[in-house]
Amino acid sequence: MERLAWLKTLAETYDVYSGLAGVEKNDQAVLLPISHSTFNAQIEVTIDEEGDFQSARRLEKGKDVVTIIPVTEDSASRSSGIAPHPLCDKLCYIAGDYALYTGDDKEKYFEAYLNQLREWAESEQSHPMVQAVYRYLAKGTLISDLAESKTLELDENGRLTDQGKIQGLGQTGANVRFIVYGGSRPQEVWKNQDLYKKYGAFYQQKTGERNLCYASGKVEPCSDKHPSKVRNSADKAKLISGNDESGFTYRGRFASKEEAVSVGYDASQKAHNALRWLIQKQGYTRDESAIVCWMVNRPMQLPDLMQDSVNAYADVDDFDMDFDETDLYEVSAIDKHDTGKYFAQKFANAVNGYAEKIEADDRVAVIALDAATTGRLSVVYYEEMGGRQYMDGILNWQRHCKWRRTVKRGDMGKGKKHVTCECTPSPREMALAAYGVQQSEWLEADGKLIRNTVKRLLPCITQKGVRIPHDIIRAAARRASMPQTMSEFVWYNDVLCVVCAMIRFQYEEGGMNMEHFLEDNLKDRNVLFGRLLAVYDYMEQRAMFEYDENGKVKESRTTNAKRYWNAYCRRPGRTAQTIKENLISYERRLKDYELRKFEEWIGGIMVQFSGNEFKDNTALSEMYLPGYYQQMDYMRKAFQKKEQ
Repeated sequence: MERLAWLKTLAETYDVYSGLAGVEKNDQAVLLPISHSTFNAQIEVTIDEEGDFQSARRLEKGKDVVTIIPVTEDSASRSSGIAPHPLCDKLCYIAGDYALYTGDDKEKYFEAYLNQLREWAESEQSHPMVQAVYRYLAKGTLISDLAESKTLELDENGRLTDQGKIQGLGQTGANVRFIVYGGSRPQEVWKNQDLYKKYGAFYQQKTGERNLCYASGKVEPCSDKHPSKVRNSADKAKLISGNDESGFTYRGRFASKEEAVSVGYDASQKAHNALRWLIQKQGYTRDESAIVCWMVNRPMQLPDLMQDSVNAYADVDDFDMDFDETDLYEVSAIDKHDTGKYFAQKFANAVNGYAEKIEADDRVAVIALDAATTGRLSVVYYEEMGGRQYMDGILNWQRHCKWRRTVKRGDMGKGKKHVTCECTPSPREMALAAYGVQQSEWLEADGKLIRNTVKRLLPCITQKGVRIPHDIIRAAARRASMPQTMSEFVWYNDVLCVVCAMIRFQYEEGGMNMEHFLEDNLKDRNVLFGRLLAVYDYMEQRAMFEYDENGKVKESRTTNAKRYWNAYCRRPGRTAQTIKENLISYERRLKDYELRKFEEWIGGIMVQFSGNEFKDNTALSEMYLPGYYQQMDYMRKAFQKKEQ
């Protein structure tokens, strides 16, 4: 079925990367073997091959506690009832003396666990380590051994309580994993590749009734219990679930949940494990959403569509560019060695070189997930395309949706670096520019609104020819028209420059060139008013310039142009006159050459207004913003050139 195309593609992806299943490498995410999941272990028990206790230790919080464990369909999705994991599990399942030390009768839990483990240990798919764990736990002395080795703390009555904590968790709820001494060295059961395969083959024999799999189109053993933990290890939300037996879920359309959707166990395991791995490895997760893009048919890293263009290629091994070769922090927009232009050229060359590595038959998929409730996860966006089509979309996006701004490169740590150049904002930055409010240092907004906006921007990136929704641009333009509501840097860098990038994308998608924006729109009323606002703003800024003892410009108060900005874009004719009148007192502070240049620029703009356009109070479109920016940029460069 078309609605399960994502699941089929993810299962195919698993097959491509199956050689990595269960392999730990450089602290990277691990692709789980089929019929396996993970939990955080609190206790590690070491035994020998004969099943005799050797030692135990508590595990502290950290990456080392994440443990790959075999699971059944029931145990992987357990929330209540008795559903033991096949090997590693909680104390209440694996400790035969649990009731003796806690007073809580869990005999049925232990019995179910031991019977399940015995079946595996006695099967053709058994393993020496499984047999050793079975022999040890069958003795029923686990808690006694853990107490004697001081791994667990008993109270004055010799009882195990939750007063003692391990990783902040009560002792009775501790998860246990095993090390088995075989030969001359210890073997960790959760890292053994042969054991993964043995359990996979064992459990495959126990899978349920054969039905038509809606994803693969094959008749195979199907499952009605699908994995959770898709976005992270604590994630309870499921992509496929139908546990309502009262009839409410199906509303009379189907007689059973199998009629609504039937998915093969193998396909489900592969798809969910691949998706979890991809999200952990290269996905974007924030505000309950998860977005990931990947190469389906072969192991090749792709640029991250959720990052700005500077950081999109940060984790791509085949990307031939050493960022550290450039001066990554540019103080001035004008410099003898303009690192912005230097960076942009090197970056463009590296991108073009990378794009040539995409082959004609490559396939790329993009999926976006969102949680409507804590238990339900939905696919809100899915697209599959050719590799070259994807790169064409990415390159078109990065070439046209860009503006000069300062961005952080890499993580937010101590060694963070900046680069100032023409670059593409990330979808999240665009959403924040449109709907964000500065309450502290940075822009913030409602998580659901940001998620929905990001989702709407995805087709603009992946599909060449799709424009940015105009309501998003209008919202960002309104934010940019309120500079007093945020700091100067946030307004300029995170709002004005971002909305100008979005406008550029729309403009150049129409066949125009932003480099000639002012010339091509010489008589456009919106652009003219934007340019005039820039002149008024910079004129007052220059008049108020004060220098400290180091020759640097002191921070000055807000200009009248910025104070009246919101009124100006709504009633430009009337407000322009007000700002002009307020400038009279500042003109005498300007140097002669400054005053002459400003009068020249104002005169050049005013003559372009036709008829009564200057007196027209019709609200301005967002096109006045790049007019403001480019006029301001031109003026700053003109003065800097003269003063060098």
